[in-house]
Amino acid sequence: MKNILPIVVLSIALIACNGKSTETTTDSNTEAVEATSSSFAYQRAFTKITWTAYKTTTKIGVSGTFKDFEVSTQVESGSVTELLNGLNANIAVTSVFSDNEERDGKLKSIFFGSMAETEAIVVDFKSVNGTDTAGTINVTVAMNGVSKELAGNYTVENNTVVITSSLDLGDWDASSSVDALNEACDDLHKGEDGVSKLWPTVDVTIESTLKEVSNENI
Repeated sequence: MKNILPIVVLSIALIACNGKSTETTTDSNTEAVEATSSSFAYQRAFTKITWTAYKTTTKIGVSGTFKDFEVSTQVESGSVTELLNGLNANIAVTSVFSDNEERDGKLKSIFFGSMAETEAIVVDFKSVNGTDTAGTINVTVAMNGVSKELAGNYTVENNTVVITSSLDLGDWDASSSVDALNEACDDLHKGEDGVSKLWPTVDVTIESTLKEVSNENI
């Protein structure tokens, strides 16, 4: 399915029947069959990409989101691991949003603007190791003309998938972009010690609530 995200779906385990033809067993088997007729689908409206950067020597977090992104998967529906495997995300950097117009302008023009080939951050999911409740992932992130592998974790609870990871911008040759932004925001990045600092570490979270669908409609 094109343009659907990261991220994505719980499968329901098959329940083995014991072959006994009592009323209780029949009801149990019927429920099992009904359970296996359902799957889950990604919902763009219920998906959010959040980032947290850190300023000052005491590492104060500043968070924001990306409002414009596209995701494609290799399958239309399935288990969490089936949907995450081969998933691709294309994130428009001009959609960065931190609820501060001045900050967002500097992020676009100075931080991302000083990078090469970074109209979008491209994320390709390469492998998923785990179950449909938790596990690890390996993705390739393309940014600033550099493509590098990054590890992360995912959990699933109440139909919601949460993927977390942390990256060091220096690994994408973006230290100069960090320095440029810190210089532009010098006073804003000072703590009580008077030292201006912007950390190269950025934490990223992708959260998506899934919709239960019938396999008959797939």
